[in-house]
Amino acid sequence: MIFELILLLFYGFMYGLTSPLRLASDVSLPSFLTSTISNSSQSISSIDRFFPVHETVFILLGVFVVYEMAYFGYKFIMWVLRKIPGIS
Repeated sequence: MIFELILLLFYGFMYGLTSPLRLASDVSLPSFLTSTISNSSQSISSIDRFFPVHETVFILLGVFVVYEMAYFGYKFIMWVLRKIPGIS
Protein backbone atom coordinates (compact mmCIF):
# COMPACT_ATOMS: atom_id res chain seq x y z
CA MET A 1 0.00 0.00 0.00
CA ILE A 2 2.72 2.47 0.97
CA PHE A 3 4.90 1.27 -1.89
CA GLU A 4 2.03 1.82 -4.34
CA LEU A 5 1.55 5.34 -2.96
CA ILE A 6 5.25 6.10 -3.42
CA LEU A 7 5.10 4.80 -6.99
CA LEU A 8 1.97 6.82 -7.67
CA LEU A 9 3.61 9.99 -6.34
CA PHE A 10 6.72 9.34 -8.42
CA TYR A 11 4.58 8.72 -11.49
CA GLY A 12 2.63 11.92 -10.92
CA PHE A 13 5.80 13.94 -10.46
CA MET A 14 7.39 12.55 -13.62
CA TYR A 15 4.15 12.94 -15.57
CA GLY A 16 3.90 16.59 -14.54
CA LEU A 17 7.58 17.21 -15.22
CA THR A 18 7.35 15.83 -18.75
CA SER A 19 4.00 17.42 -19.61
CA PRO A 20 5.53 20.36 -21.56
CA LEU A 21 7.38 17.89 -23.76
CA ARG A 22 4.30 15.75 -24.30
CA LEU A 23 2.11 18.76 -25.12
CA ALA A 24 4.55 20.17 -27.70
CA SER A 25 4.30 19.19 -31.33
CA ASP A 26 6.55 16.46 -32.63
CA VAL A 27 10.07 17.59 -33.43
CA SER A 28 12.94 15.95 -35.25
CA LEU A 29 16.66 16.53 -35.36
CA PRO A 30 18.16 18.57 -38.19
CA SER A 31 19.55 16.45 -41.02
CA PHE A 32 23.14 17.63 -40.52
CA LEU A 33 23.02 16.41 -36.92
CA THR A 34 21.75 12.95 -37.86
CA SER A 35 24.42 12.64 -40.58
CA THR A 36 27.08 13.69 -38.04
CA ILE A 37 25.90 11.00 -35.64
CA SER A 38 25.96 8.44 -38.46
CA ASN A 39 29.50 9.41 -39.52
CA SER A 40 30.84 9.34 -35.98
CA SER A 41 29.22 5.94 -35.46
CA GLN A 42 31.05 4.60 -38.51
CA SER A 43 34.34 6.05 -37.26
CA ILE A 44 33.93 4.52 -33.83
CA SER A 45 32.99 1.21 -35.42
CA SER A 46 36.24 1.19 -37.43
CA ILE A 47 38.24 1.95 -34.27
CA ASP A 48 36.44 -0.92 -32.53
CA ARG A 49 37.90 -3.35 -35.07
CA PHE A 50 41.48 -2.55 -33.98
CA PHE A 51 40.83 -1.93 -30.29
CA PRO A 52 37.93 -4.06 -29.05
CA VAL A 53 36.24 -1.66 -26.65
CA HIS A 54 33.35 -3.92 -25.65
CA GLU A 55 35.54 -6.88 -24.84
CA THR A 56 37.97 -4.69 -22.91
CA VAL A 57 35.17 -3.26 -20.77
CA PHE A 58 33.84 -6.75 -20.01
CA ILE A 59 37.31 -8.05 -19.15
CA LEU A 60 38.01 -5.12 -16.82
CA LEU A 61 34.62 -5.57 -15.18
CA GLY A 62 35.31 -9.28 -14.69
CA VAL A 63 38.74 -8.60 -13.18
CA PHE A 64 37.20 -6.05 -10.83
CA VAL A 65 34.47 -8.46 -9.69
CA VAL A 66 36.97 -11.29 -9.12
CA TYR A 67 39.28 -8.97 -7.17
CA GLU A 68 36.45 -7.68 -4.99
CA MET A 69 35.20 -11.22 -4.30
CA ALA A 70 38.71 -12.33 -3.31
CA TYR A 71 39.16 -9.29 -1.08
CA PHE A 72 35.78 -9.89 0.58
CA GLY A 73 36.65 -13.56 1.07
CA TYR A 74 39.95 -12.64 2.69
CA LYS A 75 38.24 -10.13 5.00
CA PHE A 76 35.59 -12.72 5.92
CA ILE A 77 38.19 -15.38 6.71
CA MET A 78 40.16 -12.93 8.85
CA TRP A 79 36.95 -11.94 10.67
CA VAL A 80 36.15 -15.59 11.40
CA LEU A 81 39.69 -16.23 12.65
CA ARG A 82 39.52 -13.25 14.99
CA LYS A 83 36.30 -14.57 16.50
CA ILE A 84 38.10 -17.71 17.69
CA PRO A 85 39.13 -17.24 21.33
CA GLY A 86 42.88 -16.87 21.87
CA ILE A 87 43.62 -15.63 18.36
CA SER A 88 44.00 -11.89 17.88
